[in-house]
Parts: sequence; C-alpha cells; structure tokens
Amino acid sequence: MSNRHHIERLRLRREAAVVSALTVEDVFGVSGNDVASYVERDHVDDAFLAALHTDQQIVVYGASKQGKTALVKKHINYDDSIVITLSPKTTLRNIYQAIVRKYDVPLLASYTEGTGDASKIRGKASIQGTIAVIRGRGEIAADVEHSSKLELKYDRIEYNLDLPDDVASLIREHGTAKPIILENFHYLSEEVQREFAFDLRSFHDLKIKFIILGVWKEANRLNQFNGELQDRLAEVPVEPWSDEDFRRIVKKGEDLLNVKMATALVEECIDSAFSSVGVFQELIKYTCLEHGVKGYQVANKFMDDPKALARAIDKKTSDYSGRHLKNLEAIACGNAATVDKSKPIPYFLSYYVIMHILEVGFDGFNGGLSADAMLPAIKRVHHRAENLKIAHLTNALTGLTGMQSGKGINPPVLAYDSNSRQLKVVDSTFYFFLKNANLGLIKEDILSPLDALEEC
Repeated sequence: MSNRHHIERLRLRREAAVVSALTVEDVFGVSGNDVASYVERDHVDDAFLAALHTDQQIVVYGASKQGKTALVKKHINYDDSIVITLSPKTTLRNIYQAIVRKYDVPLLASYTEGTGDASKIRGKASIQGTIAVIRGRGEIAADVEHSSKLELKYDRIEYNLDLPDDVASLIREHGTAKPIILENFHYLSEEVQREFAFDLRSFHDLKIKFIILGVWKEANRLNQFNGELQDRLAEVPVEPWSDEDFRRIVKKGEDLLNVKMATALVEECIDSAFSSVGVFQELIKYTCLEHGVKGYQVANKFMDDPKALARAIDKKTSDYSGRHLKNLEAIACGNAATVDKSKPIPYFLSYYVIMHILEVGFDGFNGGLSADAMLPAIKRVHHRAENLKIAHLTNALTGLTGMQSGKGINPPVLAYDSNSRQLKVVDSTFYFFLKNANLGLIKEDILSPLDALEEC
C-alpha cells in the first residue's frame, strides 16, 4: 500500500471515529456550542461574507434563536476576535474598557500609597475622566529600606476611553486590529445604543470593524439613531427561514446520526415551528430522544412514531410556558403605579395589550398587530374608553422595549416598529407558546391592575 493511500485510510478512520462519537445534542437543538446540522443559506451567508470583505460595519439582526450567533461563528474564529457580551447595565465606557482590556492593555484607574516600616510604593497618575496607560511614560519608583534601591521608570500616556480616536489608538498600539463582536446589543438602553451609533461613524473612519448582533425585526435601526451611518453599515437579517432550509437541516443531521425521520414527522415539525429555526431544532432533537436516539446509530434507525413528536411538543410547550407566563405577567403589570384619588385612574395599557394578545392568540397575532387595529378592540373593554386615544396606545407600545429591559426580560418578547406602526414578536418561541398553550388559563393567571393596584 502506498504512503498516500495509508494516510487517506487514517483520515477516513479519524472522521468515522468523530462521527460515531456524536450525540444528538451535538447535531440538533439550541446550544451555546456549534451544532453540526448548521446549513448555509446563500442570501444570508453570502451577504455576511461579502460584508466581511468590505470596510463596512456589520449588523446581524432578527428574532431570538434565529441563528445570529451561529452565522457569525460559522465564518469568524471567535478566538481571533474581541468578543464582548453586553447586558442591560453596560455603559459605553464599559464596552471600551472591555475592548482595551482584551487587547491586554495595562490600565491604571487609581493608585494607592503603601504604608509600613519596610517599604513604600509611590505612584503618579492624573485620572479625571481619563485612564492612564502605563507603557513607558510616567514613573513609578520603589524605595526598599536596608536593600539596594530600585528605580523603575515608565512613560505614561493618558487616554480618554470616551473617545473613539483614543480607543482606536490603543488597539493599534497593542497589535493588529481584530473584529470586535458585540453580542446582545439589544440589551443596551436606547440611550447607549444611540451614543454608540454616533461613535460607530468614527470607528468606521478609523478602520475598526464591529460586528453587532441584536434582537429586533426592523431594518435600519442604527441608521435611525445616526443618519451618517448610511452606506457605512452592512445589515444582515437572519430571517426568514424557508421550509426547504429546515428539510436540509434534517437531512444533514440524519446523515451524521445514521437515522431517517419519516417525512410526515419532518413536515409536522416544520408546521409546528412557525419559521423559528430554534424551535425547529429543539423539536427535532426531542423527537430523536423520544425515539431512543441519543447519538450515532450503528444500524440505520427509522423514526416514524407520531406520539414521539407529540411528547416533544408537550415538552417544549411546558419549557416555554413557564417563562412566557412570567414575562407576560411582568409586562401586564407595567411600571408600578399607585392611584392618586385626586386624578383619573391610570390607563394601564400594558395590561390591556397583553390581554388583547391572549384574546386574539396565534391566528390573530401572526405577522404582527397594528396599533390602529388594536385601539378599537381595547376600547371595547377599557375602563376609560371615552378618553383613550391612539397617542396613548402608541406611547405605551413604544415604551415596551425599555420596560422589558427594566424588568429583566431578555431577550425581549415584543417590540413596536414605529415605521410600520405594528407590534411584533421578537422572541421566536412566543408563537409556539401562543399556538400550544392554554391561553384561557393564562389570562386567568394574570392579575388585573384594577383589582389590585398596589400589588404590581
């Protein structure tokens, strides 16, 4: 046997060993790790790759669990990037501090003077609104009693982390600029998002590339904050997913696990997922598990039990219902209010919006709800119907995103698109919940603010 053939046989054996070690969780489902059934979509993956080869900043957006992180991880090595995971408490300075810290830039935010008989440490730094980077300028001296004196001299440059120019300078001084990935951008307050949109214009000119991942549905979100980003941003929506995309996911996973799922089960999973790839992946995973498939099958296994899929749907309904009930209760409660007897009772529109969603259910909410259509339906049951105007409702809808963030609902469930004047779902599991949960019981579980004004 030639050496080339021997090497090829070893490669095939290694590949076979890797495949045979795969578990269902490696292939299907929602995970922080890569799932092996990822499929490329020309209109999404090609758009992202094309944007990587330009000097444009990149925004990847769509509902939650629709493949934003999977797309970026497929084409970018996270180990060679600066990855910042954001939270509702993150400020702009927090972001920039995290970036320079991950470049191993030595930062000095304060200093202390040591006390004691044996030694003293002295430092000099001017730190008001700036940080001092000790890298050859400035000085720190150490005097050690009863031993030889040691004097260390450094230069000190003061950088202002509120300025994109200084952040870019620090990045270049400490190595080649890497892509900076901002995950969960939607967690930031609208004020911080707006501030960053203006800085992003400067970073574009300074050749620092950002990749921003956010849960929202409308295009041009950052452009709305700063019109100068027009033509400087490449937006990559990860939705929609087609039925054929889902079939390709199943086919790829079947080949990896050496299984075959009945076409009828695949199609029912597609119908039950409501275009959410996250829900679809979870249904396929649990359908496999309900068939006793936990990993690679030595002998090809055919899966055709409809009861296994029914159990998978029940499992995911239970998983999603607890979280969504808690979220809906928090939204319906609104921002805590007490009644001033000298003033009219508050409108409590958050409560009425949630009640309307549960009333119309999946069929009525699928695709979004317009404010104009919601108003007459809410007025029919509202306690101040004669005074309720469209402006009251749109103000309440516009504030939903901030309210959800303030209540720790992350990712958000609902968002109002002021361009289309529609309330939309941004948590891709919510449609599944609306279709499968007992909405009548859910309505009964949500407390009316009119019944208990002080309990919210």
